[in-house]
Amino acid sequence: MFDTLEHFYFPKANARGSAIRLQETWQTILERRAYPEPVQRLLGEMTAGAAMLAGSITFNGPVLLEIAGDGPVRLAMVEVKPDLGIRAVVRLNESEADKIRPDSDLNSLVNAHGKGRCALTLVQPDPSLRSQSYQGIVDLAGSKTVAEALSAYMTQSEQVETRMWLSSDATAASGLMLQKVAAEGGKGTDPDFDPEDWNRVQKLAETVTPDEQLKLEPREVLKRLFWQENPQMGTPKAPKFECGCSRDRVGGMIRALGEEDALALVEEQGKIEVTCEFCGKTYAFDPIDVHQLFDEHAAKGTETRH
Repeated sequence: MFDTLEHFYFPKANARGSAIRLQETWQTILERRAYPEPVQRLLGEMTAGAAMLAGSITFNGPVLLEIAGDGPVRLAMVEVKPDLGIRAVVRLNESEADKIRPDSDLNSLVNAHGKGRCALTLVQPDPSLRSQSYQGIVDLAGSKTVAEALSAYMTQSEQVETRMWLSSDATAASGLMLQKVAAEGGKGTDPDFDPEDWNRVQKLAETVTPDEQLKLEPREVLKRLFWQENPQMGTPKAPKFECGCSRDRVGGMIRALGEEDALALVEEQGKIEVTCEFCGKTYAFDPIDVHQLFDEHAAKGTETRH
């Protein structure tokens, strides 16, 4: 199984695009958490879309895509790192979970009462600058699919005209994206620029099928769709599953509780266990571990003062 992200460019249309198919990454995500099929499909489409968006942005920190809702899905989240390391998770509203049906769509899952929101955050990699992270938010009104929601976000919030086609099942998560590149005076830089070509490549992209996206390599999909357009191809990239959790990070969370509360918790439970919701790994801290966390932290503080 190969996970591939392709970038391409149409000089005549002054448009760029991406195509992706995730197999190993997507199945690794599904191995960690079991979701109802409509929720799985939602997360798969978000994962493919987030990876394409992150791959098209020049930024040295994680890109976080979130869809928060008021239906059975409380929050669906995908994080893509600069090296295309991906992790994703869904948090369900347990009191609404029985409303999930096989044909549940974006609106019934996350926008049941019109309060659904889509947010894209460029997370500052330096923790001290985290509060300066950029975030854009749009509501889900009028969006029937994840592809429509992400296209609307890019067009409305980022002023980049965007079209997306996303597909997902238990085997793969795939996508195709087209973006109109801003040009001075409304004209592209290529001598053969034709403004009608933007409409043409969109019409060709609209013929893509979920079966093609899920079963074929992205470059083969592009050949079938645009064989007459001869797009300029970039170097293929390889997305992968990557979780940023670690024992050190969990230790930092426990220290954030404060020594008194952490010691009270470990005394009550015998140990503190924290399970990563992205990868499912569990970190356990017994009383000795917890004491050591605060002793080491105090020692470092003393060293800093000296």
